[in-house]
Amino acid sequence: MFFLRHLPTVQEPRLYMALERTYLGYFKLLFVAIGTGLVSARLAVLFKALHYATLAHFFTELFNWLAWPAIALIFVVGFRFMSDLEHIEKGTPVAAKEIVDPRIYMAAERTFLAWVRTGIGLIAFGFVIEKFDFFLEQLSIMLHTRLAMGEGFSGIGIIFIFLGITNLMIGGINFIRTVKKVDEGCYHVHKFLYGLYGIILLSITIVLAIMIIHVSP
Repeated sequence: MFFLRHLPTVQEPRLYMALERTYLGYFKLLFVAIGTGLVSARLAVLFKALHYATLAHFFTELFNWLAWPAIALIFVVGFRFMSDLEHIEKGTPVAAKEIVDPRIYMAAERTFLAWVRTGIGLIAFGFVIEKFDFFLEQLSIMLHTRLAMGEGFSGIGIIFIFLGITNLMIGGINFIRTVKKVDEGCYHVHKFLYGLYGIILLSITIVLAIMIIHVSP
């Protein structure tokens, strides 16, 4: 959106929803990168215990290259979303007949599905991380050594699952409210939901950063 600001804009529901889907995709990509980095950190611990130093070093570097830039970019993307939203709101309002339109309902459905896809993806990554922790615990018993990531890493999978469930809930509420407003012919963005989601993202990102700092491989 930043590269299209030279074009005229309007307060059109589909434009708001397209912006919402775009940034949901960004957030999903960044959290997938963080999750991949966390899995890489666990692989580094595993290969270090198995005395594969080269692979352990590779996955440690992969963790550093994925997790930290993604955490930093979450703040940048959040700021860009609010800036682009403000830019659209400077546009010309549209007539009510352009709001009560079948295409608006379809756009709302696509946006809801984007929330669902993001939520399911985060939940899946949370389960992968938790299962990998369980695998390391069982393997440490078999090898009579300690393969745990440390206390700071325990529960990170739960954080991803919580964030995924939050996406599903906010996406559902957003869809219901959007359809209701479109039926009334007076669509407007749900800034309260955006603000709530932003606070949750900010809190989770800070918690993840603190947990990772204390136990970085």
